[in-house]
Amino acid sequence: MQLQGQVALITGAGRGIGKAIALRFAREGADIAVLDIKSEGAQTTAEEIQALGRRTFVKIVDVSHCEAAQAAVHEAAAALGRLDIIVNNAGIGKAQHFLSVTKENWERHINIHLNGSFYCAQAAAQEMAKRKYGRIINIASIAGLIGPIDLAPYGAAKAGIIGMTRTAALDLADYGITANAIAPGPIDTELLRTWPPDALRDRAQHMPIARLGTVEEIAHAALFLASPDSGFITGTVLTVDGGSIAAGSYMVEKYRRRKTGA
Repeated sequence: MQLQGQVALITGAGRGIGKAIALRFAREGADIAVLDIKSEGAQTTAEEIQALGRRTFVKIVDVSHCEAAQAAVHEAAAALGRLDIIVNNAGIGKAQHFLSVTKENWERHINIHLNGSFYCAQAAAQEMAKRKYGRIINIASIAGLIGPIDLAPYGAAKAGIIGMTRTAALDLADYGITANAIAPGPIDTELLRTWPPDALRDRAQHMPIARLGTVEEIAHAALFLASPDSGFITGTVLTVDGGSIAAGSYMVEKYRRRKTGA
């Protein structure tokens, strides 16, 4: 029970990676604040957390709205008595070629991913600073480290999250607060499963570990960064990507050899 007696807040906890993290933290003893833009998913996650014997707080909020997002974080801390951990996971994804990216698509990505993460992290840090302890975990992406095709708004927002994480690590260290980012590669989520099955199988072959990651594997990484054992780690980006970043352009040759049996 690595998080016994602690309180964690997870944004976008209604499904996918956010839900997996919320449930994993609950199994490790934490009470959980569930923030999501959709009521149905948030309530389902909360019910599963309660079934594990943990307290929950649920708030339906769009994290891109500063006042609403920060009020929700402070309300969660008041309701559950404290705030030790925040995981900024809420996000969206919409592909458009660079020449066709609309103003609305660009701004929505920046507002939800980058602005929302900052708004919630800042409010959480204000609560954590009271007790001189805290863990901020921002869900970035390998798209913030390499150039994603047809995802300029997404890649820019995730790169911004990485920069914001490093700045937070510096500014908040004197308050006992660490700030780190996780950069997932392709993960088997509801969103990715909208792809055709053949495309999913082919995508997995473009990584050294030839499969998609699981939401549980991201939750494992988040648990480590949330735990007291990670106290000397801050300002880092932990890639959980099946080796994608390490392979770089060499993966093109690896993929060719797999296809040809060479």
